[in-house]
Amino acid sequence: MNRPPVVLTEYRPSEPVVLSVTERDALRALVPGLTAEPVAGSTDTYLLKGGSSVGVVRVGDLTVELRPKVGIAPVLFLLSYALDPRGWREPTAALARDLNLAEAVVPLFSRVVGDALRPGLLHGYRRHEDTLTTVRGRVRMAQQMRARTGLPLPVEVVYDDFTPDIFENQLLRTAVDILGRLRLRHPASRLSLGRLHQLLQPVSSLQLTRHSVPEPTWTRLNEHYRPAASLARLIVTTAGLEARAGGEDASAFVIDMNVVFEGFVREALREQLRLRHSAFPSGKAAAAVHLDTGRYVSLEPDLSWWERGVCVFVGDCKYKKTTGSVPNADVYQMLAYLTALDQPEGLLVYAAGEDVPHDVNIDAAGKRIHVRTLDVARAPSAVLTDIKHLAGLVHQLRQRPNLRAAS
Repeated sequence: MNRPPVVLTEYRPSEPVVLSVTERDALRALVPGLTAEPVAGSTDTYLLKGGSSVGVVRVGDLTVELRPKVGIAPVLFLLSYALDPRGWREPTAALARDLNLAEAVVPLFSRVVGDALRPGLLHGYRRHEDTLTTVRGRVRMAQQMRARTGLPLPVEVVYDDFTPDIFENQLLRTAVDILGRLRLRHPASRLSLGRLHQLLQPVSSLQLTRHSVPEPTWTRLNEHYRPAASLARLIVTTAGLEARAGGEDASAFVIDMNVVFEGFVREALREQLRLRHSAFPSGKAAAAVHLDTGRYVSLEPDLSWWERGVCVFVGDCKYKKTTGSVPNADVYQMLAYLTALDQPEGLLVYAAGEDVPHDVNIDAAGKRIHVRTLDVARAPSAVLTDIKHLAGLVHQLRQRPNLRAAS
């Protein structure tokens, strides 16, 4: 019989939870930032406390729900808008209250995957090297002579196969498998995943780690897959593939709210500014930035605007609450970005704040850091209004005379 789920909220400790050593170690491995503090006088009871990770983890018959502090509906809004700014739909409050994050994401995932697969499974060419009794493609002469000198059969060949078993579809299939292993309690969630599994039956799952899942190369042929593949990649890279600890079966759907917040702010600003992905890229997709001339200290700002190979704006996102002042570490980080990219001003965006911090002026360096908050717990319309104001500020920073001269 399954145990009742353990419910955690970001950065808040749980009630005492009885765990085996295997369960404790598996939870630590699957949930970044999770701490398990032993209760005094006990050898198997712990106080669990999560960080910025939210989602669902299953270890054997134990399920741990990691709930976002802002609620599930705002997280769904951030995810759906970042995936498709022009086609997002506001989730219903009743749905968000009733489901944990994994089950709440299933309808969104099913919708974007269904949209991608509506024209049919994407096909592509995959290169195969094989040993056959007939010639297909071209003969690998070096391998044939080395392995079978003088023998006509079998033949070492290499050929391209036109197949649906390509990386984009494998991402979707792997995400379906990860969500399916969580033992979702709602029949509608299980049914929709079952339909997707049937559609992706000809496709194999990825055999990769969470740190080795590349971004697909987008072209006009596969661009319609971008929302579905992006969400699938988020599930795969942040949930991880199947995990086992001490022989205990374990699965997870865990996303980092830092990643969600950063992705939303960047996509929403990009939409408001009417910029292409190449002009307002993600951190990893932007041009390499280094603080030093020896190029040993690399930097990766969350927000950057590029024109003709020159950065004309830089900013950063922080999924944390401010208390009236900007932490020193955040100031140092932004100062490094402004120095490396030769910008006089930049933008620092926090997820919420009790008191809006003042802008930071660094006279000795001739730099200014504009500080703004974006309360994502508010209604989507209010959040998008704030984004519009942020986009106006970004555009003003881009229009500084010295920035025009640099470009």
